[in-house]
Amino acid sequence: MFKPILIAATCFALSACNPAKTDPENLTPWQDVLATQGLTATEANLALQPDSIETDFLLGGIQFLRASETIMQIRYANTSQSLALLPGMRNQLPPNPDAEFDPAFLELAMTDALVHLTRAETSLARVTGKDFAVSFPLTSIWFDVNANGTREDWETALSVMEQLGTEPEDGFDGTVRFDSADAYWLNAYVHVMAGMAELTLAADPTPAIATVYEGSRALADIGQVHSVLDSGNNWADTAAAVLLALRGTPDKTRTRAAHRHFKAMIDDNMSFWGQVMLETDDDHEWLPNPQQTSAFGVQITQEMVDGWQAVLGEMSAILEGEALVSYWRYNNGYNAEQGIGVNVAKFLQDPGDMDVILWIHGAAAAPYLESGPLAPMQAWRRFTRMTNGDGLIFAVWFN
Repeated sequence: MFKPILIAATCFALSACNPAKTDPENLTPWQDVLATQGLTATEANLALQPDSIETDFLLGGIQFLRASETIMQIRYANTSQSLALLPGMRNQLPPNPDAEFDPAFLELAMTDALVHLTRAETSLARVTGKDFAVSFPLTSIWFDVNANGTREDWETALSVMEQLGTEPEDGFDGTVRFDSADAYWLNAYVHVMAGMAELTLAADPTPAIATVYEGSRALADIGQVHSVLDSGNNWADTAAAVLLALRGTPDKTRTRAAHRHFKAMIDDNMSFWGQVMLETDDDHEWLPNPQQTSAFGVQITQEMVDGWQAVLGEMSAILEGEALVSYWRYNNGYNAEQGIGVNVAKFLQDPGDMDVILWIHGAAAAPYLESGPLAPMQAWRRFTRMTNGDGLIFAVWFN
């Protein structure tokens, strides 16, 4: 079965400036440019195409993909380390013998990614709610990770998918057909990535990474240690950098931006499912309704659709401050509907100290603790059961 994990993260990306249009008959087809020259050239090619809803959607997709590409390029230039939960940071990359580690790599990656994601959001704003359909050659996508301008086997989208534990079924012809509903799906994914990037930058990670990196180098000067931060396998360095970065108050402007993105993700995702459930065609579907067939052979059931809607509802209640996240120091009881918990919406709007020790103790949590309805998270547990334990994988795909 095609396990769609990076199906999600590898789905699209284009970016467009808006130079003067040229005669489309003299342009190389964008599909050929994508396969041979890569995402940047494809973005430029599409920017020269006649204005259309389809072109705007493709631009939004390439801009999204370019966000992933720039993250992987900066990673490759600095470190092969895999960082879970951050967009473009989870898949394995081959060692780079010419890598020069810069403690600001994470900040640079997220900042540059946001540029592409902002462009994607702008492009897709011209598309959502309008009728269109366009075929996309998924097998033509490749990420110029080493920035040498040459397509290599390990840089293809399918190779990246395999690194994340996914691969298409036998018989997949490489083509996906995107239509009106998928614009909401893609926009939701743009918001997910942008929200995660904003949260990362809100913590100002560079000073913490620099402190840990310099300390690790000092240890290496004394004698042989298992690894240093840029070797890709030292959990102690990673944990230390994360804990240091979480000390202090995050940037309020960025946590508020993340809050906006996450709420927009919920809205777009709900719009997507509302639209896709009305579809009656069945042609190389990206994410099908229960009566359609996925281009990858994955069966989506009505139970899964209903279960995911319930998950979105729980997430929305948390982001709106209508449901609280149960806090461990209070005896709320298992599956309690009322109790004392953290108002996540309040924290994202007016954040305080994120020090993990203070959150475990409760001192940092106190300003955000309230009595009221608790988020039960039962919908997520049910969704995980109905997807045979692959809830997280489907959540990444469903978005």
